[in-house]
Amino acid sequence: MKLTNLKMTAAALSCVGMLLSPTALASTVQPAPRDVVLQEGGVLHGHVIDAEGAALVKTEVTLENQSQEVLRLQTDGEGNFSVVGMQGGVYKVASLGNENVVRVWAPNTAPPAAQQTLTMVVGNDVVRAQYGNTPGPFTSIAQWVAEHPIMTAGFVAAGIAIPIALDDDDPPATP
Repeated sequence: MKLTNLKMTAAALSCVGMLLSPTALASTVQPAPRDVVLQEGGVLHGHVIDAEGAALVKTEVTLENQSQEVLRLQTDGEGNFSVVGMQGGVYKVASLGNENVVRVWAPNTAPPAAQQTLTMVVGNDVVRAQYGNTPGPFTSIAQWVAEHPIMTAGFVAAGIAIPIALDDDDPPATP
């Protein structure tokens, strides 16, 4: 009887551990803010391009400060934008689903490595250590597993717990 309880406890802990691990391992690391110098008058100059370097014309750009939208604007005919009257601080600049955390500095206060303009590259995210979609019989299965980690962990946990639960070879307990 004690061995059965131990097996069930081990199976339950395995299931819980597998279900929690994808959420515990989820990346919550934010990239370091990029430093950009404001021009005289608090002007932030920016440029939005795609992964090939082509300017994105009439593209919407939003600025947020402390999760509050500060400004929404569009790039001009060359993919440029300017914001007048900004103050130094940390902002989230977003365009076409891509976000950058930017620390803007008043003139003459920025670190030496700060950029004069903000260049945003949007689209075609780079994923390290992957060569792309390699054809093969397991490509779609691996993609599904990567997109559904909690369901995958549930299936693995069930695959472990069910045989353990069914393998009750202990004799019945005697009173």
